[in-house]
Parts: sequence; C-alpha cells; structure tokens
Amino acid sequence: MRGLYISICLMQFVILSNITIFDSEWNGITMWLCTGIFIVATAIFISTNKKYKKQEM
Repeated sequence: MRGLYISICLMQFVILSNITIFDSEWNGITMWLCTGIFIVATAIFISTNKKYKKQEM
C-alpha cells in the first residue's frame, strides 16, 4: 500500500511542477511520465495482491 501512496504523490508532484514551473509547456512528457508511474503502481499492486493471497492459503 505504501508503494501506491508514493506513486500517487509522485504523479501529483509531476503535474504540479509541470503547471507551476514549466507553464504547462511539457504536457506530453507529463502525461507520459504519469502513465509510466501508473503502470509501475499497477504492477506493484498486482504483485502485492498475489503475495497476500498466497499467504492466506
């Protein structure tokens, strides 16, 4: 769960820095980074979920 929270915070930081520092000039790169972070977070969630299901059996 901690990995998911960190990934959400990282995504928000990327969006915030794009808007405030770069005046939304790097929207494509921001979206690419957020999509990559989302895919990594999904992989973390799936692997963690599988680990917990194995422990329950």
